[in-house]
Amino acid sequence: MRKLGRSGLMVSRLCFGTLTMSPLQRDMPPEDGARLLIHAYERGVRFLDTADLYGTYPHIRLALKEAPDYVVSTKAYCWDEETARAALERAYQGIGRDYVDLFMLHEQESLYTLRGHEEALIYLQKQKERGHIGAVGVSTHFSACVAAAPRFPMIDVIHPLINRAGIGIQDGAREDMEAAIRAARDMGIGIFAMKPLGGGHLISDNEAALRYAIESPLLDSVALGMQTIEEIDANAAAFEGDFSLLDALKDRPRRIMVHDWCEGCGRCAERCKQHAIQVVDGRARVDSSKCVFCGYCARACPQFCIKVV
Repeated sequence: MRKLGRSGLMVSRLCFGTLTMSPLQRDMPPEDGARLLIHAYERGVRFLDTADLYGTYPHIRLALKEAPDYVVSTKAYCWDEETARAALERAYQGIGRDYVDLFMLHEQESLYTLRGHEEALIYLQKQKERGHIGAVGVSTHFSACVAAAPRFPMIDVIHPLINRAGIGIQDGAREDMEAAIRAARDMGIGIFAMKPLGGGHLISDNEAALRYAIESPLLDSVALGMQTIEEIDANAAAFEGDFSLLDALKDRPRRIMVHDWCEGCGRCAERCKQHAIQVVDGRARVDSSKCVFCGYCARACPQFCIKVV
């Protein structure tokens, strides 16, 4: 367990990222997702991450009945008081609690987006003062956002994309993100990383990728998406210093599937922050070298023809 910066939250170093069980990816029934969360809890995991977008509140609500000590982090696209209030209420109703441990603004990019969303941050800070939220944070794929976040005293936690190869960082290299994280940590901000395996691109060398994240002095916790008992056991063991179970996970590549009924509307391409999708000859085409397999494009598709598998 580690302190998550100045937030006051105590979290496990391994955080269960629930995106991979969501309708955007594996689309597990809530009962199946809850079983995985409970198994991870039994292995000592006490921190989970979700989002308004993911559709995994039902999975978490079921899991919390048997795993009540989970610290729950969620995030949403909020830009003012009204949208923040509505998203927070959805979280309360979704997980069956009248309290959220960590609530973050989703996919922030820079000082300018943070300024544009400051009304939401102020509202969340007020809810924290009233005891409805434990901590306030932001998630980002941009080092510029990490660098700007300390200017906003209400931000307790940053959830940045960081991995050994720098895959998915939108405005520079790994070293740029590391420097921004280091400066934020020096000011007491808690850091928990996303995509240590680069959205699946680093699975073939998963031991090196996880060693980088686990051994980094910059990261309080690391969120990993897990879809099977075997993945949970292997990752839990790795965070305990035993990397021997990771070999069995190296042959599980991920990909984006585009069904034949794609109409080429382009909404997936507009949604993709990685610029990994283009419409070619009337159909979405994915550049796998750029894709981080987040599945957010699936939510944007009106025909439900694109998903991570």
